[in-house]
Amino acid sequence: MRDASFVTRLRLTGVDAAHDAALARKALQDCEVLHMVLDEHPGETRAYYDRVVELVGTPMDAAEDYVDGQPTGDRWSEIRYNSDVPDDVAFRHSKNAQPLHTDASYVSSPPQVMWFYCDNAAPSGGETVFVSGRSLVAELAESRPELFDRLINQVVTYEKAGDARTRPIIEIDDHEAVDLNFNYYCADAQQGTDGLSLNETFFRYLQQDLPRELVADIGLRPGDAVAWWDDRVLHGRNAFEAVQTGDRSIWKTGLYMEPSA
Repeated sequence: MRDASFVTRLRLTGVDAAHDAALARKALQDCEVLHMVLDEHPGETRAYYDRVVELVGTPMDAAEDYVDGQPTGDRWSEIRYNSDVPDDVAFRHSKNAQPLHTDASYVSSPPQVMWFYCDNAAPSGGETVFVSGRSLVAELAESRPELFDRLINQVVTYEKAGDARTRPIIEIDDHEAVDLNFNYYCADAQQGTDGLSLNETFFRYLQQDLPRELVADIGLRPGDAVAWWDDRVLHGRNAFEAVQTGDRSIWKTGLYMEPSA
């Protein structure tokens, strides 16, 4: 069953950044995913969200070049359909479904919260999809105990552009809090076969065997946003229709933001 506190839907003014940031910051302490719907579209969307995220946490100005993965120093990463980029070159510019993952799997000092805002919605499809780590752990422990044992005990290394993290895909602390770290396409090819095998096996499970009822789909209207704790959920994207560059346009950043005690 999907946890009732997994996704929270929050109405924001869209014009009072300080008021909206206070609401979003408070709401994030009590959920894993926060879907923000604006009453009014901001006049300057980028300026509005720059102010909001600065008041919610500390933005990670580490957008990446899609070709080589190197940081550009920009705050916002462009996730926009680009008809000039072949679909198999970069998920961020394609209309393909994107497999479930965590964004900071290879980042040695990862932000806690990821944040999307929407400039343009796809004609159809393109929803961001989420799976609660708590629900995933419960399902794995019941239906795939051998895989679950490997996921909490076997370390896997994820690497990109010279940065890396090595740890189990699933960690569970003494308070049963779930901490996830997984990105199939960023597995370090130089690691041992055990890590690569587990990365492959878990990917196939998520693609083929994950119960659909554990998945929450969130579609964004222009101006709306979604934020989530990157280590508490897996996220991906549904495929979508697109013809022209910009038919779907999302901007992403990460925030350093400690959860409340």
